[in-house]
Amino acid sequence: MFKKADVLLASKLLFPALLASFFTSACGKSKPSAAASEPPPTPVKLQLLKSTTVQDVSEFVGRLEAQQRVSLQPEIQGRIESIPVSSGDRVQQGTPIVLLRPDRSGPELNSAIARVNSVKSAYGTAQAQVKAQEAQRLRDAANVELQKLQFQRAQQLVSAGAQAKQQLDIAQRDLNTAIATLRATEEQVQAAKASLNQAQANVRQAEADTATARVSLQFKRVLAPITGEVGDFPVKVGDYVNTGQTLTTITQNDNLYLRISIPNNYLSQLRRGLPVELIDPNTKKPLVSGSINFISPEVDTGAQAVLTKARFSNKGGSLREGQFVRARVIWNERSGVLLPTVAVSNIGAQSFVFVAQNAGSKQTVRRVPVKLGAIQGQSYQVLDGVKPGDQIAVTRILTLRDGSPIQPES
Repeated sequence: MFKKADVLLASKLLFPALLASFFTSACGKSKPSAAASEPPPTPVKLQLLKSTTVQDVSEFVGRLEAQQRVSLQPEIQGRIESIPVSSGDRVQQGTPIVLLRPDRSGPELNSAIARVNSVKSAYGTAQAQVKAQEAQRLRDAANVELQKLQFQRAQQLVSAGAQAKQQLDIAQRDLNTAIATLRATEEQVQAAKASLNQAQANVRQAEADTATARVSLQFKRVLAPITGEVGDFPVKVGDYVNTGQTLTTITQNDNLYLRISIPNNYLSQLRRGLPVELIDPNTKKPLVSGSINFISPEVDTGAQAVLTKARFSNKGGSLREGQFVRARVIWNERSGVLLPTVAVSNIGAQSFVFVAQNAGSKQTVRRVPVKLGAIQGQSYQVLDGVKPGDQIAVTRILTLRDGSPIQPES
């Protein structure tokens, strides 16, 4: 058994030896280099911020309306003989769309045309008869004048005793006959004129009947009243259709109107001519630009909004009537800075970007808080935090930290 005094003495002698051994081993190891303690630079792409045009915009959802749309309906009943066009065809005004079976319309028109020709011929004959009777009346009137002179001459000769009274009687008889003939001819002239008037009335009636028959036949041809695209056909060849039944539609999509309900709080900014863009829901890029051309004078009291319409050209034909689209109304344009959405990171409610800066012979990034506005395309509008000329990281922002060294990529 060791004594307590011996143990204490041994520990006092052992501790200095262990301490000397520890310092000797520590000094024998090499110190780590400063380069080995720093992380390698992160390769990132940088984007230079530039001053550009920013827009104060509001987005709405609206429904497109065609410039013109008509429903084709027959004005006469009948059975469909042919449909010379197909759904989706673009047709010009006046193009036959549906043809009904003529039935009795064709023969009736031919008969009416024949009657017109007949009564016109009778009218010509009546005109000739009137002319002939009037010529005869002139001859009879001249004969009456002649017989009057003969009667006066015979009367003088008889009075002078140079001629027998029998000659005066003969002259009186001839005068009376001439007068009677003239009266008869005048009656014939009046009768011929009456026949002419009747023939003229017959021509007018026949022409009216022909026009009616022609209209009836035309009603068998349903034509396109406007230029546009043919819609669906709910009927087919052989179907019997009635007056007022819808055969198809013609839609003019060259220009479209977008109905937008603008809330009342925008009334101070609302005006005709404001630019409006239709946005592709997938790419968020503008499809086509137009402008507001109608503002309702009344406010919808229930929705507390004003109905407006914006007009768009549809030359490409990519838009359709009744289509719901997203529209961006541009209230104002000004100079500002746009920040790519891929460059923004968020911690809570605060947004940050990493701005490149030179630190001696190397480049690092500094995390900068930014205040963002509305999204414009694929970028945010910058209200505060960065300025034109700043270079910001647009890749690997999730791996960066404040002060991280970077290696800019081309």
